[in-house]
Amino acid sequence: MVWGIQTWDANGIPNNYGIKPVSVVGTVPLAEGQASGAWSFPVPAGFKLGYVVSLDNGGTKVGRQVVISGNTISLSPASEIGPGNYPASACELVVFMERA
Repeated sequence: MVWGIQTWDANGIPNNYGIKPVSVVGTVPLAEGQASGAWSFPVPAGFKLGYVVSLDNGGTKVGRQVVISGNTISLSPASEIGPGNYPASACELVVFMERA
């Protein structure tokens, strides 16, 4: 007997593929207040970079923006809530690679 959960799109095509496989390619430690920097990683054709932000020390004010462009992740200052904007508190970026 097989167990699982399936979902379908509006056309009845299955669209639940389970956990998406990724490969962690590095971690970037970010210091309290750090709002600049850039890091590059090797990315083979057909793949793209992504990231997650680790738990931080509890910052509440937005202070940095994280942007991915090609094989580079960069930080810049940010002052308002928006996509990719985070508190500039001590944390780590966990950088991963996934199929594009």
